[in-house]
Amino acid sequence: MITEAIVGSIPMAVGVALSPLPVAAVIIILMSGRAGTNAPAFLFGWIAGILAVGAIIFVVPGIDTERGEPTVLSGWFRIILGVALLLLFLRQWRQHRLPDAPVGTSSFLASLDHIGILKSSMTGFLLSGVTPKNMLLVAAGAVRIDASMLGPGAQFTALLVFSAIASLGVAAPMAGYFLARQTAEAVFSRWKVWLVNHNAAVLILLFLVLGVLLIGRGMKVLGVSVGEFV
Repeated sequence: MITEAIVGSIPMAVGVALSPLPVAAVIIILMSGRAGTNAPAFLFGWIAGILAVGAIIFVVPGIDTERGEPTVLSGWFRIILGVALLLLFLRQWRQHRLPDAPVGTSSFLASLDHIGILKSSMTGFLLSGVTPKNMLLVAAGAVRIDASMLGPGAQFTALLVFSAIASLGVAAPMAGYFLARQTAEAVFSRWKVWLVNHNAAVLILLFLVLGVLLIGRGMKVLGVSVGEFV
């Protein structure tokens, strides 16, 4: 059961890990003068944001019945998450098609050069648990875990695994930096430019695929649930 829950949530975790803005943010922090303290603080806040969203989803009542069967509420919840992701897909697609559309993140990234430990951790928390793009993906992953009707311990373990996978995008640059500081700055400079300017297509594909999958799953749940009352 726990393996099924983890496997089912992996697409959402990968979507969070591939989000370009947090990766660019942690790269900027690593290239600042306080990388040794700010980068771990950012990662701590990032993981805390994921766990907070997951915990909120787990305590929402009515997601599953006592027998572990999905309810009408869970079906509508999946559909709402899927529609939200499709709306983000359309928004991202429109922005991507505008040749002169501003990136809109340069000032935010520039500000990360001068922040301290507290702001670093808060930035990580906000990027994973509050920004709509990642919050919806984390919520969708938590819903998938919750649907497996695991015990509290197994449920939390599955969420920790989900958090670890979703954190690979920000943890990998940190590992590379602390293992090879001399070459990291030049490599990260190229990564940052690529992530900000060329990774919009990744988000577009992720939002489309995951949105369609969630809506399809929600419609299937609603069909089963409605049939029980006919």
